[in-house]
Amino acid sequence: MSESALIDKFLPEYTFTECHEIIVHSPIEEVYEIAKNVDLSKSTLIVTLFKLRGLPTRRMTLQGLVEDIGFSRLAENYPVEHLIGFLANKRVVPISSAKEFLTDSLSAKIKVAWNFSLFEISPGLTRITTETRVLCLSNFTRRIFRAYWMFFKPFSSVIRKRMLKIIKRQAELIGWNCYL
Repeated sequence: MSESALIDKFLPEYTFTECHEIIVHSPIEEVYEIAKNVDLSKSTLIVTLFKLRGLPTRRMTLQGLVEDIGFSRLAENYPVEHLIGFLANKRVVPISSAKEFLTDSLSAKIKVAWNFSLFEISPGLTRITTETRVLCLSNFTRRIFRAYWMFFKPFSSVIRKRMLKIIKRQAELIGWNCYL
């Protein structure tokens, strides 16, 4: 990530991270819009993993997840980066602003930031990266989350990789339709 990345400003220090990327043959603006509105229901595997985890599957778009799970939109730098996140104690803690995410270290035990970062390799060729960072704010929370992460990280990786493939497929289909 670059020094100016939003995720670096919102969660520069973290305990755990997961990062995946894919190259898409489509303009950065199109890829950005598709990533911001990605429909995860296009993958039955993702839907199944969400159901097994007990996560809502009624609205599987990124906006639906923001509203149904409790993520908050933290910042946006169109068309380069989109950042969402949440604070958690025993449950996701609603946050009213990006400033609250940055400053609240008392009520939260965990801070999570998740971004989509895009880089234009050349016109019509875009690299999209998704990174999730988790900051555990106590040693106890770190130990508990480590056990959770060891079990759930492989499933999270599958979801992120499939999500990037969905974005790639949709963006490249839109680009291909321009030539028909």
